[in-house]
Amino acid sequence: MFPRAKSDLPRNATREFFSWSSPQLNFVAVMIPMCYVNDSMMKAKTIIAAFFIVLLTATTADAKSIIRIGRDATIAENQIIKNIVVLGGQITVSGLVENNVIALGGSIVLTGKSVVRGNVLCLGGIVVRGSGSQVFGKITEINSSNITATLRSFFLGEDDAWSTILNIIFLFSHGIIFVLAMLLAFLSPNSLTTLKNSIQNNKMKSFLWGMLITASITPFFIFLVISVIGIYLIPLLFIALVAAFMLGYIAAANLLGDYVLSGMFSSHKKSPVKETVSGLILLLALGWLPYVGWLIKIIALTIGFGGVLLLMFGHRRRRPASA
Repeated sequence: MFPRAKSDLPRNATREFFSWSSPQLNFVAVMIPMCYVNDSMMKAKTIIAAFFIVLLTATTADAKSIIRIGRDATIAENQIIKNIVVLGGQITVSGLVENNVIALGGSIVLTGKSVVRGNVLCLGGIVVRGSGSQVFGKITEINSSNITATLRSFFLGEDDAWSTILNIIFLFSHGIIFVLAMLLAFLSPNSLTTLKNSIQNNKMKSFLWGMLITASITPFFIFLVISVIGIYLIPLLFIALVAAFMLGYIAAANLLGDYVLSGMFSSHKKSPVKETVSGLILLLALGWLPYVGWLIKIIALTIGFGGVLLLMFGHRRRRPASA
C-alpha cells in the first residue's frame, strides 16, 4: 500500500541474525519517557539501551511482543501486539500496537489503519505515515538530516552542538567496533572463540596483566619520545595498542554475550555472531549507567586487553615446549 521507505543505514535483508518474541517488552514503556530530552543523541543512546534491556528480558515466544534483528517485521491489520523492536529492518504497522514501536537502523511505515497507543522511535531511518494512522504518543525520528543540522549548528558556533558532536563521535566509534566485530565473528570465529576462552579461563590474570601494561603505556611512550629512534616507532605501537584494545573489547563482549544468552536460554546454541552482538549492545547500554558505567567499560577493556597479551605471550612460551 505504501512505498518502501529507504533507510539511512545499509542492511543485508537476506541474513537474519536472530529473531525473538517476548512478553516482557513493557520495560520499553518505562524507558521511553527518558528519550524525550533536548539532546537528540541522548535519545539515540536511550533507545539502544532500552532495546537491550528488552532483549535481556526476552523469555518465551509470545505473539504479544516482538523483537527481530536483521529482517523486516509486519503487523497485520487485525493483529494486536504490545511492543515491537526491530534492529536492521523495516517495521510496517497496519494493526494495533498497545505500547511502543522502535526501529534501529530501519524505517517505520504506519499505514492508514495503524494505531499506536505509545511512542514511535526511529533511529537511522524515516517514519512514513498514511492518512488515518493514529499515534497517541510522541514520534522521534533521528537520521542524517538531524545530524546535518547539528553539524551546521556546530560550525556556526552554537554551544549546544558540542555535546551532540561528542555523542556522534562516540556512536561512530562504537559503530566501527561493531563492524570489526562482525567481520571477526563471520570470517574468523575460531580465533574469537580461542581469545574468549583464554579470558574466561584466566579472568583475574587477564585483568592484572591488562592493568599492569595499561599503567606502563604512558611512561613507555614518554621514553620513546625522549629517545631518537623511538619516535619512529610511536605510530606503529599506537596502532598495535588500539588494535589490541579493540580485539580484547570484542572478545570480552563475546564472553559476556555467551554468559547472558546461556543463562537466559537453556537450549542456547553457541554462535559467535549472536554472542558478540548481544555482548556489545549490553556493554553499550551498561556504559550509560550513572557513576558506574565508565567503570564497567574500563573493566571490559582491561580484561580484554590482558587476555590478548596472555594469548600472545602464552602461545609463544608454549611453542618451544611443544617442539
